[in-house]
Parts: sequence; structure tokens; C-alpha cells
Amino acid sequence: MKTSAFLTILTSASASLCCIVPFVAIIGGSGSMMASISWLESFRPFFIGGTLLFLGFAWFKTIKTSKTDCCGCEQTTSFFQSKKFLSIVTAFSLLLISFPSYSSLFIQSRERGESLGLQDKNQKRILSVSGMTCASCEHHIESAVVKVSGVASVKASYADGSTTVFYDPEKTDETKIISAINSIGYKVEQKQVALKPNAKADCCAKGLCTPESCSTMPKVSVPNERSKNLKVLSGIDQIKDTFNKRSGKVKFVAILSSTCGWCLQGAQAIQQTVIEKMAQKDISVIIVWTNMLKSDDKENAYKAASLFDDPSIVQYFDADNKFGDLVAQRLNPEGQKAWDIYMFFDKEDQWNKSIPRPFEYAHQLSADLHPWADNTKYFCGKDLTKRLGDITASL
Repeated sequence: MKTSAFLTILTSASASLCCIVPFVAIIGGSGSMMASISWLESFRPFFIGGTLLFLGFAWFKTIKTSKTDCCGCEQTTSFFQSKKFLSIVTAFSLLLISFPSYSSLFIQSRERGESLGLQDKNQKRILSVSGMTCASCEHHIESAVVKVSGVASVKASYADGSTTVFYDPEKTDETKIISAINSIGYKVEQKQVALKPNAKADCCAKGLCTPESCSTMPKVSVPNERSKNLKVLSGIDQIKDTFNKRSGKVKFVAILSSTCGWCLQGAQAIQQTVIEKMAQKDISVIIVWTNMLKSDDKENAYKAASLFDDPSIVQYFDADNKFGDLVAQRLNPEGQKAWDIYMFFDKEDQWNKSIPRPFEYAHQLSADLHPWADNTKYFCGKDLTKRLGDITASL
């Protein structure tokens, strides 16, 4: 009986160890406690089965042996062999097994980090994280990531198997955040996870956001004048003809939204890198302004185009994003609506039946909203400026 009770408690505790340990780690402040026991999670069903088996065996023996002797008197048993002790063991074991379902009651549910007063310069990452078993794991991850210098806010989700992080790219990077999560026993998958879009993400995904409605969008001022160099696109052949006439030059092509803060920052990055070296590196520049957001239109495209005052820079307004569709499909058969993308083509490249594939490119398309985009080509804000500068310098 004692042996069965001990084994019952041991297996029931093991069944929830991956949830109990993070809870203890949060209280004790030891972030590394999870690392040594995270491998137990895959055995949880076996521990639960073992607990029920040992409980059943203990109750069977207790009921079988609790009978009267030949005098009609009940046999005397010690406390550890009594039904009362077994009832306590049963209740305690069931509480341990079900700990993941009520662990959140012991932890205040809140988003770690700055109280969502997120600055425009902060970058968002949604990481796919395996190894979470309950709310304790969520807060274990949040407690570790929020300690990384430069992290503004972090929210882990056991249900989605993800961790959303806002951080300042000038103070930290994704590698440090991933390292913080992996160091406490969880594992960040290489690919970012696509979550069910929240209201803001859904707004952006459908092109309904505006600089006023999207709080994470950078605010970039554009000249209050209409460009004289913008041409309204009547067909893709216009861009094709321009592309082919630039033979003998490296061709740089960007697709931008006229009101997206990230795109306008991208336009500034082009000015500081590609345009600055345009003559020296013999680069031909084509800018295609497209309608992707609710606030995009021809008038805003004319204003945004005035950011580039060099008449040798060819600019088009593509109201239906036909060029973006073509580029997306060229980069990935599943691609849709390419924009906020920056491409370099070889001098010898000619656009015949289809546009050639760029020898190098970068983009600011988040993986959660644009899963077709190559995440290794993702560079945002100052990272984009540096990347465009590095590519231009290598020409």
C-alpha cells in the first residue's frame, strides 16, 4: 500500500513537472530550471496512465483486504494502510495531474514589458515556440524575455505556441531574444508562426489600415507638392519597356505604398544608399508606387513621388498593383501582392516572356501576414538601410 501510494504521487508529480517547474522558477527567479526537465513533456500521457494504474491497484488492494476477521471484528490497520490515507493520496494526485488547467489562477495574467506604450521605432516579431504546456510556461518565457535589454513588450501564448515580442532593433536583436527563450528549456522554431490575425493585423492584411489607425506604423512626412516625374501606369508593358531600355546598367526596382510609414522609410533608405551611389555604380532606378492601403491613392502617390526629385529616376503609379502581383509570383509561385520590396537586377538581364529574377532583394513584409515571402530577405528600418547600402557597395 505504501509503495503504491508513493509511486502514485511520483507519477502524478512527473505528469505536471513541466508546468510546476516553470511556476516555481517564476517564484524563485531561476530562469534555467526548466531546461533540465523539458524532455519529460512528451512522456506526460504515460505518467498520467501510470498514476491511474497505481491508484486503481491501491484501491483494489484496500477494498479487498478491508474485511472482518472470524470474530466479526474489523481488522486493525495503520493510518498509511487506511482508506483515509489513500483518499488523501488520490485527491493530491488528481490535483497534481490537473495543475496545468488551473495554474493560471496563481499567476497574474498580464503582458510583460512596457504597458503597450510602444514607440514607432519598435519592431515586432512573432516566434513559434515549442515546449509550452500551460500558463506557467507562458509567464516563464515572458519573465525571461522581458529581461533582455531593448525588449519593450512580450506576450507568450500556450494556445498558439507562439511568443510576440516588440523590441528596439538599436538595442537588441532577434538572436538574443531567441537565445533567452532557448536557454530556459523551450525551443524557438526557425520559421515564424502565422497566428490568427488580431484586429490590427487583420486591418493591415486587408489593406484597411491608415497612418492614423495603425499605431505601430512609423510617421514619415512627405513634401506637400506633386511630383512632375510620376507616370500613371496603363499596362505592365510600360515597365517592361523601361526595364529593357536600361540594358548595360544594374537595375534597381522598388514597389512602395505612398502612405505606408515603413515604405516611406524605405524610400528614405533608397535615397541614402542606392540614389547616393547611382552615378558611381551605374544604377538605373525604377520606383513603382502602388495602392495597398486604404489611404493610398493617385494624389498621395504624386506627393510621395516628390521624395525623388532626380528626373533620371523613373516612377510609375500602379493603381491595381498588377506589377506587384507579377513580382510576387516570380519570387514564389504562391506569392501574392508584393510591395515594400527592393530588388536588384543584373546589367545583362532582359525582360522577355517573364520578368527576370533579381540577383538580390530585400523586403519589409512580416512573415505572419505574408508567409510566402522569404524571411531571410526581411530587413526593417535601419537594418534595411544597412542592407541596401551593403548590396550597393558590392556592385
